[in-house]
Amino acid sequence: MKANLFFILLLSLLISACTREQSSKSQLLNSGWSFRKAGDTEWKVASVPGCVHTDLLKNDLIPDPFFRKNELDVKWVENSDWEYQTTFKVSDDMAAYSNLELQFEGLDTYADVYLNDSLVLKADNMFVGYTFPVKELSHTGENLLRIYFHSAVNIGMEKLKKVPYLIMAANELAPENERSNVFTRKAPFHYGWDWGPRLVTCGIWKPIKLTGWNEAKMNNLYVKPVQISELVASYRAIIELNEEIDETIGFEILVDGIKQNAKVTQICQKDKNQVTIDFTIEKPEFWWTNGLGGQKLYTVEVHMKKGNSHLQSLNTRIGVRTLELVREKDSIGHTFYFKLNGVPVFMKGANYIPSDIFTTRNTNSNYKRVVDDAVEANMNMLRIWGGAIYENDEFYDLLDEKGILAWNDFMFSCNMQPNDSLHLENIRKEAEYNVQRLRNHPSIALWCGNNENLRAWNDWGWPEKVTKEQAAELWNVYEKIFYDILPKTVAKYHPEITYWPSSPQAENNRPSNYKSGDEHDWRIWFGDVPFSTYAVDISRFVSEYGLQSFPEMKTIRAFADENDLAYRSPIMEHRQRSLMPWIAAEFNGNEMINTYINRYYKPAKDFESFVYLSQVMQAEGVKFAIEAHRGNMPYTMGTLYWQINDCWPTMSWSGIDYFGRWKALHYTVKNAFQEVYPIIQNENEQIVLKVANDRLKDREATLETNLYDFDGNILWQKQLEITLKANSSHIYLTLPEKELLLKGKPRQMVFEATVKFAEQQSYQNLFYFRDCKELELENTNISRTMYKINANEYEIEMSTNKLAKNVMLFAPKSEIHFSENNFDMIPGKTYKIKANSTAEITNSDIEISSVADTFIK
Repeated sequence: MKANLFFILLLSLLISACTREQSSKSQLLNSGWSFRKAGDTEWKVASVPGCVHTDLLKNDLIPDPFFRKNELDVKWVENSDWEYQTTFKVSDDMAAYSNLELQFEGLDTYADVYLNDSLVLKADNMFVGYTFPVKELSHTGENLLRIYFHSAVNIGMEKLKKVPYLIMAANELAPENERSNVFTRKAPFHYGWDWGPRLVTCGIWKPIKLTGWNEAKMNNLYVKPVQISELVASYRAIIELNEEIDETIGFEILVDGIKQNAKVTQICQKDKNQVTIDFTIEKPEFWWTNGLGGQKLYTVEVHMKKGNSHLQSLNTRIGVRTLELVREKDSIGHTFYFKLNGVPVFMKGANYIPSDIFTTRNTNSNYKRVVDDAVEANMNMLRIWGGAIYENDEFYDLLDEKGILAWNDFMFSCNMQPNDSLHLENIRKEAEYNVQRLRNHPSIALWCGNNENLRAWNDWGWPEKVTKEQAAELWNVYEKIFYDILPKTVAKYHPEITYWPSSPQAENNRPSNYKSGDEHDWRIWFGDVPFSTYAVDISRFVSEYGLQSFPEMKTIRAFADENDLAYRSPIMEHRQRSLMPWIAAEFNGNEMINTYINRYYKPAKDFESFVYLSQVMQAEGVKFAIEAHRGNMPYTMGTLYWQINDCWPTMSWSGIDYFGRWKALHYTVKNAFQEVYPIIQNENEQIVLKVANDRLKDREATLETNLYDFDGNILWQKQLEITLKANSSHIYLTLPEKELLLKGKPRQMVFEATVKFAEQQSYQNLFYFRDCKELELENTNISRTMYKINANEYEIEMSTNKLAKNVMLFAPKSEIHFSENNFDMIPGKTYKIKANSTAEITNSDIEISSVADTFIK
């Protein structure tokens, strides 16, 4: 009898497990694809996810568009139509489901989808996913799936010709009256930008799935915060269902695998079938940004059941935190700062673009590299710029895990939009899709309507390019999108997060100013003014600024031949997309780099020295800006420079090049973004020493100041015991410049400030009394000894006989990541640098440069 009971119990468990396994099922359709140019007869092997350019490359049908001017030789691709096809098998088990759906997570962009020669979808938006039923069109056995991609450029041009006036689109690499990207909901940067190529691609850029299911189906899970405190965090899980369910279907919710006591409410209305589950987390562990605390993530699971049968599960991760953008009126204008868990947080970071123009090559390893680099540089925010793509969930997963907040732009940048009801409806669907997709990520800090559209309208003369009536129509469309469609979407689907219509702008949708809102400070670079301008009229939150540099020689040689190695050679001119005819005819970014180098440094003796100085100049300029911004707390509460990364190998504003190699800039911001950072500034002939402190508690510290000559002799010193004020920037020492200059020769002195704590932590900065080109730098003898610490890590001990300015370590033939770089060396001190490499390295693999090596003596 006991044996029979055991058999019955075992059979029951097996039936239950089978029921659970068979309640729904999905299969990826990413294999077996082929492609061809429309009209051709021969099919070639394709990769999905992928795009036509990468498929052409893999089949050796086009040259590498990243090398020299090959970008121009592949332009024909954008004007062609392309076909993709595969076959997939529907098993008997799959066919038995009462519902079958095809799910396309991303089609780029105008795509006709045929299943067994029946048209099932006409896609027209790269940024949305599509799901549609195919039960009646599929069959057991082999099924043919074919996708016809129309040229986005050709369709855009057809639409453009129907509009009797110009719709502005800055940065597209085409004549002004042929810029068609505004008509297509596709990554704008595919059409070119002032740091990237024009490679207008198409293809299946995200996975495709076939899903079978019975009964009801949960489509979306939103975990909405209701009330957050240190004692309890209350949430409401909102689940959207595809159809009305009956009372036999139940729900349960688990947090980190533990079933919760929860209140379940079912809402069944016309066009809305929804289940809400209220639950709490007792004594929650808060989610904090990098540097302020941990990043605890809770896994929330919702199970849908019918009796003992498991129908479906959805899960997501949440971080318990409160976050608001505070814009309060004050005596000058309005504040603009992020408050996390009740604490004002100074935002330190950069602007992010995809790490490859071909977005399907933007792999998880790329994501990890960029986010890890941001963390290592002490950042706490990245701005996801509005001219590219809404990034994948995997990217935001990493931001969640690492404590990096995301300023999220909608995908509009430097353009106006057509007055077309279908186009506006397409935008609404795009916004709803992506806000719902990303809203559970605790890293989402802001939804911003666009990048520089408002600035362009007010400052770039756009209204004068059309009649008053046409300008009014264009502005009316702007208001519909950025003052109606997008804010309503955020309010409906992600109400706990602030919507900000444009970056930059001031309060009440006015043009940007330093009194409120955010600012893009491009006076430096496009205005050809000195770095000191960064300290004049500093904004509340500086969300863009920067300077260009060249990547290191190893990267340059990846896109150029040896005879191209001159800063204004034809290849370098082709690569440079930042044009400034308002300064002079033929004036561009390469000449601006040279202009800034010559403003602060002696002329470079050769191209390699020019490349090195371009990086040092860029780093010094951004360092000056960061110090001005951090030193201006609490008036200024954010600094996001342009840009952290590149989408192809080139000269640009990036701090990390296309191959992930750190420029001098990224090493410099790593130091300038330290949680405790001494800032030395010359204000009205006074040497003012501030300390920016991100820590949330006051701390006792020692402030040491030393004045050295370039031989390492101490000319003057002072030590103070201070209480370092929490979460602030304060002045701790002021010295008359004249008194310090009397201690030695101004062209041969360096002022050092160090903040030390009892536990041996220290933070340091240096200050010079003259620009670098005026310093009397001598030839140096830098000695070094390398020790192997473990399989992949080495330590390099370095010292110098004379002051060495902007010491840079390079590995021309190896891939080595250094813990520090672009640092100054004072005689008498030992500098220890970590070097990481997957290969064995020796001293001969590393070259060292300093400023004194770059000019003719």
